[in-house]
Amino acid sequence: MSQREFKDIRGTGAECTGALAVDAFMESLEALQAEVATARNEVWPRVADGTLSEDLLKRFCKEYYFLGKWYTSEFASLVANAPDVDAIDLGSSEHFVHWAQNVADELGFAGDPNHVDMKVKWARMLGISDEELIDYRPMPETIGSVFTSLYYMRRSYEEGLAAFGWAGERFAASTNYAKMMYEGMRDHYGLEVENFKVHAYAEEDHGRQADYLLRQVAGSAGHQRRIRRAVEHVLICRNARTVALNRWLDEPGALRRRVA
Repeated sequence: MSQREFKDIRGTGAECTGALAVDAFMESLEALQAEVATARNEVWPRVADGTLSEDLLKRFCKEYYFLGKWYTSEFASLVANAPDVDAIDLGSSEHFVHWAQNVADELGFAGDPNHVDMKVKWARMLGISDEELIDYRPMPETIGSVFTSLYYMRRSYEEGLAAFGWAGERFAASTNYAKMMYEGMRDHYGLEVENFKVHAYAEEDHGRQADYLLRQVAGSAGHQRRIRRAVEHVLICRNARTVALNRWLDEPGALRRRVA
């Protein structure tokens, strides 16, 4: 009777060889970001200087609601997938505590209001009905950006951290968008929008933490390959969304005369 032989797979996988030093790998991610995230959002400055029309500001609010509603609902996957979730005590964990704090913050249990509710409050300040907010159809690029991130958040911890933390919160903080939005709406539209006041300081801290944590899970070739793919896909989608947002400014009536 013949006996089947199984291939010895030890040491043959892509996980085992070819990893860059962590610092070199992180530098390669910075280079990747510079390569694919090339568009500069031109809508934020139009809010900052008060020239964006109120109709487009309302549309922008609906886009942000869609982002917040879906991202917030998926945060718990990063907590559950944290590699040190089984630390002997919470004080001995880093990944788990970071994302647990992040979830608590997003859901309104850490002092700031619920981040989804803050966007609903902003919408109501603009006169947007709840039905209009729920029924809004976001741009295809927004849908693609959101659900690409959510895919990687569910797929593995290192990919979720790369997609949402490094290519998401960290990249967003580098644009200074929250400060532009908060001050612009306060100074030119008469709106004190807490959502952007909170994000102006929270995302900068979260971005620094994401970079620190990603370095800890980027040691193997397999991890690096998955992280790079997640970062690339998320940044490509975010860049496409930025390009689509900028096209709003070509619409008739997109801009108004600045209100002092």
